[in-house]
Amino acid sequence: MTSENNQSRTNGEKKKSFFNFPLAFALCLGTGLLSCILLMLLLFLTDVKPTSAALIMVATLVSLDALVIIPLLFRARSKARNEIIIHRFSRMLDGMVYPYIITNHDGIIVKWNPAAQKLFNSKMPGVAPNLSAVIRNLTPEKIAESVDKALPFRHEMPDGSNRYMTIRSVKTVIGDEKNPVDSFKGAYYLSTIVDCTEDKNTIDDLKRRLEYETAAVGRIEIDDLKAFAGASGISEKQAADKVRELLSEWIYQQHGIMYEPETRKFIAVIPFASLRECEKEKFPILDTIREALTVGDDELTVSMGFSASGSTLSERLHNAELAFEQRKSGNKVIVNHDGRFEDYGRDRRKQASSDSFDYPRVSRTVKKYISECSNVFIMGHARPDYDSIGAAIGMTKLAREMGKPTNIVINDPSDVNFATLTESLTSAPEYDGMFIDEQEALTKARTESLLIVVDVNNHRNMESTHLYKTLRETLGGKIIILDHHEKNENTAECDYDYIDITSSSACEIVSGILDVGLRRSKLSSDEATAMLAGIMLDTKNFTQYASRKTYAAAEYLSLCSAKVDRVRKFFEADYETFDAQYRIGAGLQMVQDGRIAVCMGKGLEDEGKTKIVIGRVADQLLSMNGALASIVIAEWNGRINASARSNNNLVDCAQLMRGVGGGNFNNAGGMADDMTLKQFRKIVDDNIAEYFARNIDKK
Repeated sequence: MTSENNQSRTNGEKKKSFFNFPLAFALCLGTGLLSCILLMLLLFLTDVKPTSAALIMVATLVSLDALVIIPLLFRARSKARNEIIIHRFSRMLDGMVYPYIITNHDGIIVKWNPAAQKLFNSKMPGVAPNLSAVIRNLTPEKIAESVDKALPFRHEMPDGSNRYMTIRSVKTVIGDEKNPVDSFKGAYYLSTIVDCTEDKNTIDDLKRRLEYETAAVGRIEIDDLKAFAGASGISEKQAADKVRELLSEWIYQQHGIMYEPETRKFIAVIPFASLRECEKEKFPILDTIREALTVGDDELTVSMGFSASGSTLSERLHNAELAFEQRKSGNKVIVNHDGRFEDYGRDRRKQASSDSFDYPRVSRTVKKYISECSNVFIMGHARPDYDSIGAAIGMTKLAREMGKPTNIVINDPSDVNFATLTESLTSAPEYDGMFIDEQEALTKARTESLLIVVDVNNHRNMESTHLYKTLRETLGGKIIILDHHEKNENTAECDYDYIDITSSSACEIVSGILDVGLRRSKLSSDEATAMLAGIMLDTKNFTQYASRKTYAAAEYLSLCSAKVDRVRKFFEADYETFDAQYRIGAGLQMVQDGRIAVCMGKGLEDEGKTKIVIGRVADQLLSMNGALASIVIAEWNGRINASARSNNNLVDCAQLMRGVGGGNFNNAGGMADDMTLKQFRKIVDDNIAEYFARNIDKK
């Protein structure tokens, strides 16, 4: 029907005449009158013969009529030609494959082609319809915005389905400024519309397939399992088995897999689509585990880090590790989206003073041992660092409040770490005679004496192995160990130990004990500052290993007026330290196919400075491409110090230092003065080879 209408309209337009007959008649009549007037003037003013005058009049009339008719004929022909051109362009537009519409600045549809009518399944609704009556989501503003650029929009079809399209427009302005009543003045838009629904559906389908075929990797750990087991009465094995069961069921529901590379530490692989769905639901598995393992006020939670960023599974695991380290409390899932971290889960951070179910028990036990002894010795590891010294100072405060004679055992008061940290304390009256060496401690040791060892559990690395053995094997005194390093074959026997490898530092543990244990006294500003320095050292200024307990400890110390600005000064390095740092770093070697960075060099006479240097070099080496761990060894005058670091879930630093030291998974140290540097290096190399053969390169 539309084609027949167009054909009839075309035939009608072909028969139409564009010559203006009324105007031509009027003009010819005018020229005739003008010729008559000219004839009368000639006859009246001249003596020309009437026959000649008539001839002149006829010639004039013909000339004037020709001047009138010829332009009118050309004008009619030009107009007819323009009309034909316009008609042909209109037919061309109507025959376009792509739909188009012509609208004015008010959104009134001037014209649209059959392709547009077919696309929107609509006829022209009345005279001069509004755009919104045909295309609901297309506004005049959006038309104007689409000038010279493609703009997407969605259209809801009459059957309720959605079509996705793009529109691109060309603008023109019509109107005569001298004619203010021109009703056609204003902006007009010719808009071309492209239906992209099939392309979008194809892309959406590919995205869905990609989301299901792309693997997201996650690291999962149980929060404070040992503490929960001690408080709830449920054994660690029972609690861990229940968590493992719930996690396995959840991972199965996400169409993923889970394995346990270390006891009670899990790696999960799930489709990226499942990860996105879990994010929408805010990871309900967190509440499932927490509700299943709640005894009174005690709750067991898990922490997770996930990432789908990275071209390989190893890269995604590394990014998941980075996400896991971002958590600041338990019961959290951190998702790494290309360096942007999303946090899910209710914050389970507790203050040690009121809510911790572990520190009150530890505090009661430690105070019981202190109350039953005659005097107290406190010591850390040999060549103590800020964490060891700070923890010893904190335990001194508790013993002195209970009225027990107390001494801190330190063999070298000139050690740079000890001298820096205790400079302001040694002048205080209550610390007069507090620091004694091994020989003086042995003279004061009694059967009823108590030895509290902090920041070390390896008897070979204690500040005074002789004092430990004398009390343990000869006098029968009591021994307590408070540490955050993993146990090993050289872990000392004792009467009571609290070894929490989830704690960042010994000062964190001691802060929790003091927060609930001190009753009549409070840490001085200098004491709190010393302990804060220990936490900041082992957490690298709260950038690693920090957990909810770490921040609770820091808050407690800040309430005791710890000075952060003074702590920063403790970490300032001198020229000698910087020089040694670069000299030791120059001895870099890459072993195990570039996966372990090892440096060996000459240390400093000051052993405290040597430990600072090797720790800094070990941290810097981790930034090397492909390095899974770093080991730095320094020797001075027969004394060997070593530091090992890793920042992943692959290399256990404590295993690399086995036989010459100890520590935890990501941070370990070693020392020796009874072997050569070559012997020390051989032990480390053998540990590396054995560890990689059993754990990394195992087929």
